[in-house]
Amino acid sequence: VSLGQGQGPKAEAAIKEGKEQGMWVILQNCHLSVSWMPRLEAIVEELDPEKLAPEFRLWLSAMPSNEFPVSVLQNGSKMTVEPPKGLKSNLLRAYTGIEEEWFNEAGAV
Repeated sequence: VSLGQGQGPKAEAAIKEGKEQGMWVILQNCHLSVSWMPRLEAIVEELDPEKLAPEFRLWLSAMPSNEFPVSVLQNGSKMTVEPPKGLKSNLLRAYTGIEEEWFNEAGAV
């Protein structure tokens, strides 16, 4: 879900479905949905690993923002990338920098 005006309910529904069915959920451009950040923070704080499908993952992307909830940052794994020029180069750099073992371990939790 690409966040922006009015996308909060769609994001919340995607998270709910992902938690129940063990899906990966990606919320893009969190920095564009400042008014929804308190709700995102509450959702993340309510996540109970004992009640989640083991395959569930929540990925968030954002530009630097003072409005992004600190507790969400503190409770998650973070990746930062300096984007090279061009989409293809950016994607290649992002995926070649991640070890296959990391993906395997992420799915085994």
